[in-house]
Amino acid sequence: MPSDNKPNVIIIGGPMGSGKTTFARQLADIYGYEFVEGDDFHSDEMKQKMASGTPLTDEDRRPWLLSLAALWQNNKERKMIIACSALKKSYRDILLGSNEEATQHKVKIILLKVSEDKLRSRLAKRLEEDPKHFAPPSLLASQLEAFELPFK
Repeated sequence: MPSDNKPNVIIIGGPMGSGKTTFARQLADIYGYEFVEGDDFHSDEMKQKMASGTPLTDEDRRPWLLSLAALWQNNKERKMIIACSALKKSYRDILLGSNEEATQHKVKIILLKVSEDKLRSRLAKRLEEDPKHFAPPSLLASQLEAFELPFK
C-alpha cells in the first residue's frame, strides 16, 4: 500500500477472544506504527467490575472510549494501531469523533468476526495461560449480544 494511502490510525475491534491484540500488534509491526492496547485504558474500577463477571454498561464505557479517541485527536501526527472492542456503532462513533476529523486523519476501523465456538476455545486457552486476566470468559455472551456489525 503506498504510504500516502495508509491510514494514520487503525482501530481493531471485536469481542473478547477475536484476536484483536494479536492482529493489532502484527499490523503495528508491519506499518511501523505504535501499538495501543485499549484494555490498558480501563480504570481499575472497571477492571474489577469485569473481573466480577459484570458486563460494562454504555455509561461505564464512555470515559474509556473518550480516552482512546483522545489519543489520536490530541496528536494528529501520531500513527497507531488501537486494539479495543468497539462493539457497538455508538462506541465506534465516539472513537471516530466527527466524520470530518476521522476522514482528514484517515482513521479506519477493522472489526474481527469469529465463530462463537472459536471464541470460547481461545478464551479457555487464555484462562489457562493467564488465570488472572481481568475479563473472564463468562462475559463473552454479553459481548456477542452487544456486537453490531455494519452489515449482516
